[in-house]
Amino acid sequence: RRGKENIMASFLNKLKSGADKAAFEADRLVRVNQAQAAARTAQRELEAEMTALGREALALYDGGVLVQPELLAICEKIHGMRQHVSAMEAEVERIRQEKPPESSAPAEDEAAAEMPEPVRPPAPTPQVPPTATTAPGPQPAAPAPQGRPCPNCGHPLRPGVRFCPECGTRVEDE
Repeated sequence: RRGKENIMASFLNKLKSGADKAAFEADRLVRVNQAQAAARTAQRELEAEMTALGREALALYDGGVLVQPELLAICEKIHGMRQHVSAMEAEVERIRQEKPPESSAPAEDEAAAEMPEPVRPPAPTPQVPPTATTAPGPQPAAPAPQGRPCPNCGHPLRPGVRFCPECGTRVEDE
């Protein structure tokens, strides 16, 4: 009986030790996360102050009263970068304002040039003679290739396609 009690006591001690260790690790992780969050907050505050310092230095430079050579070099570089950005923004605006070149063609021809007709490959000759039953709806202009028409637009479909090349409808396998 004493042996069973010792085994049980040993088991309970190990269980308590494991629980204590797990509690310590959980507490440690919470404290690490809190310390990391505090460090990130302090870093953001530091960056905000450094940004404010930079803005003040640029304001002094823009006002012509900045005299420290180390800061002058940085401010002059920033000034050049500002000019470059302004030039790039002006180029964007110039491109936005561009008009198409004048053409001597009539307006109908211009509209046709903007929307060219899609080029379709010639339909292959059917291997099976067409049946008398046809699907309702628009019929294809060319003879139907092997396969079936699109259930949405009637465009002839090649065998094995999953989407209609004309209207984009998903086609189920048969």
